[in-house]
Amino acid sequence: MHTSKNFLKISLFATFMAFALMVIGYLFWTRELQYITPTKKPHNYVEVKVMDKVNLEEALGPANGKPFFIHYYNPYCPCAKFNYGYYEDLVKKQAGNFNMYMVMREMDSDVLDEIREKVNTNITILIDKGGEIARQTGVYSTPQAVLVNEDYTMYYRGNYNRSVFCTQKDYNYAEMAIDSMLMDRPTPDFGYFATTSYGCSLTKEKEFYQVLLDIY
Repeated sequence: MHTSKNFLKISLFATFMAFALMVIGYLFWTRELQYITPTKKPHNYVEVKVMDKVNLEEALGPANGKPFFIHYYNPYCPCAKFNYGYYEDLVKKQAGNFNMYMVMREMDSDVLDEIREKVNTNITILIDKGGEIARQTGVYSTPQAVLVNEDYTMYYRGNYNRSVFCTQKDYNYAEMAIDSMLMDRPTPDFGYFATTSYGCSLTKEKEFYQVLLDIY
């Protein structure tokens, strides 16, 4: 009888530990690992290279003597939220040098209204209906930075930093590309980590745990 009770206790403990490890693994995946893993390319993805023409005259409007700085944002992406403070600092520094745009997919009007209230007034929000702006610039994840010349040719498309948290100053790819662009230099070749898309897909929906947080 005593042996049976010990066996039951051990079984219950083992079950609990297995469940705990599964929960920890799930949380690690949802909050960390998937965001340092390259984002899966869409099946119909077409790469847009430096100096390729992008058909965005209608979406962006006239250049008015300034290039375009386009930021891709998804409020349901933790990476995009981590990155946003750094992005706003760039906007404050470069607002006079660029036409500033933030591109988002279609979503509930109350979510969009909340974002509009918080966004820097120098930024124009574009709702990318059907994903055409993203296709034209070769973007399928967020956060991503795109720099487009006044003649609507691609200058840079890639990550802001090698780190999700934008903490590695030597790898501030987007900021270094901005500096090069303003000095009329060719686009620097930053390598794999600058142009390989990380983070979330542009169409990422709210996670289950985020829904629970909204409820409670």
